[in-house]
Amino acid sequence: MTLRFFGTDGIRGQAYATPLTLDETLRWGAAWGRVARGRGIQRLIVGWDPRLSSEPLWASFQQGIGEGLDLRVLGLAPTPAVAWTVAEATRSGVPAWGLMISASHNPPEDNGLKGFNTLGEKLSEEEEQAIEAAFGEAAEPGLETIATSWESLEPYLRHLEGLDLPSDLKIVVDCAHGATGPSAERLLRGPGLRWLASEPDGARINVGVGSTHLDGLKAAVADQGADFGFAFDGDGDRCLMVDGSGRTLDGDQMLWLLVQDRIAAGDAPSGVVGTVMTNGGLEAALQAAGVPFVRTPVGDKFLLREMAARNWDLAAEASGHLIQKRVCPSGDGLATALSVLRALVHRPAAERLSWTFAPWPLRLVNVVAKERRPVEAMPALQAAMAALEAEHGGRARQVIRWSGTEPKLRLMVEAPEQALVDGALSTLEAAARKDLGL
Repeated sequence: MTLRFFGTDGIRGQAYATPLTLDETLRWGAAWGRVARGRGIQRLIVGWDPRLSSEPLWASFQQGIGEGLDLRVLGLAPTPAVAWTVAEATRSGVPAWGLMISASHNPPEDNGLKGFNTLGEKLSEEEEQAIEAAFGEAAEPGLETIATSWESLEPYLRHLEGLDLPSDLKIVVDCAHGATGPSAERLLRGPGLRWLASEPDGARINVGVGSTHLDGLKAAVADQGADFGFAFDGDGDRCLMVDGSGRTLDGDQMLWLLVQDRIAAGDAPSGVVGTVMTNGGLEAALQAAGVPFVRTPVGDKFLLREMAARNWDLAAEASGHLIQKRVCPSGDGLATALSVLRALVHRPAAERLSWTFAPWPLRLVNVVAKERRPVEAMPALQAAMAALEAEHGGRARQVIRWSGTEPKLRLMVEAPEQALVDGALSTLEAAARKDLGL
């Protein structure tokens, strides 16, 4: 069964428009509650980001959910706090699910419903299918507001542990006017700290700030003469970093720093999980360090499955999702910033910029088509891909896929030299256009 509403990160769209009208959100509450109760779930833990639509959507969801679940509300909270609290409840003997009302890095007018299972990981496709099926059934929802109790953020914050930064380390932190500001200001302390967009603001969340808009952070780092800057997204499950020269240090680079820190402490990770978009420079650096590495499709649920299968505890996406299983069951921007800063503090001040790997050049070309054609049914493209693989092997890594939302064929090539990247892309684009009649 193909999922109709759930995407790679829950249900997401414009608030108050299908599938997130207030009436539909009430039905989502009824569906969530029915499926959860049917699977023995006793508690639902709920948080939201500060979007103006978040609390109205929760009011509708709550009205539909029906009796039989212990509803615990974190209120304004980072997404990882919901995930961690769910896992702790289950560990204590109370099977719990989690709900985060957020559209992550999307603009203020959007919102979404993110679900977490008893492990504090994203719901499985099978669980999402069950919720969609219940949503589509004709039965009337509960239409009764069930009582809730408040759940404290304090255990989550104590678990992360705050960090007092040395006076010689100047840091700027951008909280995207999202869910992380109050928690970040509790956890990060030091005379060299400066804050951007730290006050939650549902009308300005992610507007020109946060991990998808780094220009303001880079300008602030330069203006303050800071060493580094950190940016969270609206719900706090991702974090990106910039240095004093204006370079963006993405999830791949931060992961490499954490690996080096663990190796130096005699605690080398058993292996690391990345995605098809992980830079080849990181893979080469890990190989040289003797740390195994595997790739998955894009999406933290794929990372988590591979981590579980291999019993590894470290994974990352270049977009800033870092998963440290020892710290949190899913990606956690605050945990990432804290771990990276601790790793930097462990290094002599003179070596705080000497840890990055040299990224391989990468280019992405979009071919706009009139209609989609399966990649495996494009003979010229298949022949070009095979020829490049035979000639260059792993030195020219290809990722060919259709956009999930537009009729665009995405051609990505990464290689140690820019000339190889450009030549390979030229060959692939010509072949794709031939197959698509362009």
